[in-house]
Amino acid sequence: MTLETVADTNILFSALIKSGRIRRLILTRGILKLHIPEELAQELHGHAEKLGKYLDLETTEIHRLIDEFIREVATTHRREEYKHTLQKARKLVERVDPADAPFVALAMHLNIPLWTGDKGLLRFSARTGFKYFVAVDTEGVELLLRGEPLGSVLERMRGKYLK
Repeated sequence: MTLETVADTNILFSALIKSGRIRRLILTRGILKLHIPEELAQELHGHAEKLGKYLDLETTEIHRLIDEFIREVATTHRREEYKHTLQKARKLVERVDPADAPFVALAMHLNIPLWTGDKGLLRFSARTGFKYFVAVDTEGVELLLRGEPLGSVLERMRGKYLK
């Protein structure tokens, strides 16, 4: 089973800086198909200096690593593909974090979950009954990959983020 999901910046940033379950999930061939908006690459490049400190690499090497990593693990979508959902996404997340609108818009456009560690997005998605978009954390992704029904995973997300 392959799970399709939109990954946000914090997910790929985490995968780049530390070996762990997020990196393992992303690099395990055939289990995930990640989708990202083109803004994600720009955002990661904007954090090249910070990434360089974590990884002890020069900035030029970090830029090359970011490009190769994204090419290897994700399908990048141009804004034109999801622009029809971008305005609605902006309105939805304006109080959470307006910078997350492209991720939400792409998830809405593709009708697939948004994989995020952003507690604000996770709470918003749960609080609205997942009506506008589905946001899941890493545990949710792992459960979906194990074959757990989406409804059951969403109940867990609701319980976890609506405390």
